[in-house]
Amino acid sequence: MCSGTRSGRDGDAKSTQWWEIGIFTTTEEGLDRPDLMFHYGSVPFDMNTLRHGYPTTENGFCLTPNVTRSRSTGTVRLRTRDFRDKPRVDPRYFSDPHDLRVMTYGIRLAREIVAQPAMAGWAGDELAPGADAQTDDEIADYIRKTHNTVYHPSATVPMGGPLDSRLRVKGVTGLRVADGSAMPFLVAVNPCITTMMIGEKCADMINEDAR
Repeated sequence: MCSGTRSGRDGDAKSTQWWEIGIFTTTEEGLDRPDLMFHYGSVPFDMNTLRHGYPTTENGFCLTPNVTRSRSTGTVRLRTRDFRDKPRVDPRYFSDPHDLRVMTYGIRLAREIVAQPAMAGWAGDELAPGADAQTDDEIADYIRKTHNTVYHPSATVPMGGPLDSRLRVKGVTGLRVADGSAMPFLVAVNPCITTMMIGEKCADMINEDAR
């Protein structure tokens, strides 16, 4: 959710960086870990909203909900037998209704947060999805049009299938895959650092096997 900032308030506070706050919460009872994460940004995150006609501003902020552990799974397949051709990637976003439910909850929670006294005085008009989007269907339409991966695609090849326990592709000499595929389940935060550590571990295994 993006909002403009009320005029006259932009000089009252200073920001250290664009993305300053992370929020983790649950969307239903009984969960053992958060299933919803927010970034708070002191800029309008309009990369995907602007091209769909949503307004933007030079002075605004946003709360961006994220599904911490998506249940929708995509596919990566060969496009042709020519190795130079790009693979056929189908993310299959929202193929599991859980993900859309969490995101819809996140939009509604973002509005509740911004309506609190500590923030309400800073907020101008809601830019995206906008005050007209109130029903679940209207919010879902906005989510489906403007969603993105937030730059954390995480896995390509499942462990226990094509990969062995040392990340080697079965039947192919000298090929390993070191990404989020090594995790049985994705971590409930951005997988970037965990994936880097998988790469470090893979490097150690390559050195061990070369001895």
